[in-house]
Amino acid sequence: MDFLSSYDWLTPTNPMASIFFGLIFTVIVGVTVWWDTRKMKSAFVAALTGILVTVVGVAILNAIGFYA
Repeated sequence: MDFLSSYDWLTPTNPMASIFFGLIFTVIVGVTVWWDTRKMKSAFVAALTGILVTVVGVAILNAIGFYA
């Protein structure tokens, strides 16, 4: 986990840190949705949406030079 700094949770400094914290947040959201609805389909849709938003967001930020 050499790609993480102590302040990456606030403003990620590289794409891997962004994906790491995005996936952590996605897991938390997926578990919360499952806990509230008790439906795996709803939790899966929430998790899949979170993963897609994370990956697309990192790609856009990388494309505009945010991490450079």
